[in-house]
Amino acid sequence: MRDLRKWAVIAACAAGSLIACGSSSGGGIPTADPDDAGSNNTTGGISFPPTTNQYVNMRGCPGCHQGPDPQTTGFMSGAPQPVPGNFGTGVELYGPNLTPDPTTGIGSWSDDQITTAILSGVDNMGERLCPQMSHFPDMQPPEVASILTYLHSLTAVMNTAPASHCPPLKP
Repeated sequence: MRDLRKWAVIAACAAGSLIACGSSSGGGIPTADPDDAGSNNTTGGISFPPTTNQYVNMRGCPGCHQGPDPQTTGFMSGAPQPVPGNFGTGVELYGPNLTPDPTTGIGSWSDDQITTAILSGVDNMGERLCPQMSHFPDMQPPEVASILTYLHSLTAVMNTAPASHCPPLKP
């Protein structure tokens, strides 16, 4: 885990250097969207609205882990409706709550457990997630660190998404 935190510090320092140097390109660094007045999240000195973490959006996480109106229900607070798509007979997927709520979200998970879920598809209890959950074994440490920082920055929302059904793992 120390390596992941080291990467997070390195990424934050590099981002701070780019900003301090007046880089006009932004270098892919998440920045505040002036049209999103509802955000004041700050990570490593960089402000960004909850929906614009570049890696979270690039990987499509909100499509499964948040409801249709996150301004009201909370960003990444779980899907109240099944994820659309034909995933096979008997499969019904609901993206769970990824906010730091310790009861219904991932607030009681360690960074190692969250990382294992993202990279390997294994939850905090050592059980396999539904295979339809995209696992990202190719994800590099700076991307994982950015996603962890983002998830920790979210407002904790108490919301239990319905359980997914993905036979034979979760009947």
